[in-house]
Amino acid sequence: MDKFSLLMTVYKTETGNNLQRALTSCWDSQELKPSEIILVRDGPLTKELDTIISKWKSKLNQKLILVDLKKNLGLGAALAKGLEHCNFELVARMDTDDVSNYQRFKLQIKEFNLDP
Repeated sequence: MDKFSLLMTVYKTETGNNLQRALTSCWDSQELKPSEIILVRDGPLTKELDTIISKWKSKLNQKLILVDLKKNLGLGAALAKGLEHCNFELVARMDTDDVSNYQRFKLQIKEFNLDP
């Protein structure tokens, strides 16, 4: 099983730099890329965040699924909404201020395959 979703939420207080670094680390730098990235916009965002997300959407097309919440629901509720859009049984979680090691998903999937 190598197919998996990556679920993230972003809120207006996140910095553009953090979001950019997180997306770069979970896509550009990964040996094994997620099959899809579900990014929940937890309420209205800043113009800077919207611009970064727009660039990533252009780059990833259907691989980046955006879930827009009209108002901030908080992390737990936003994750629950995002989970509804995940198309794979296995879902990795990442915050938008995290930076993932380049082998993160490869090693995690290897472990799941060893002990399903």
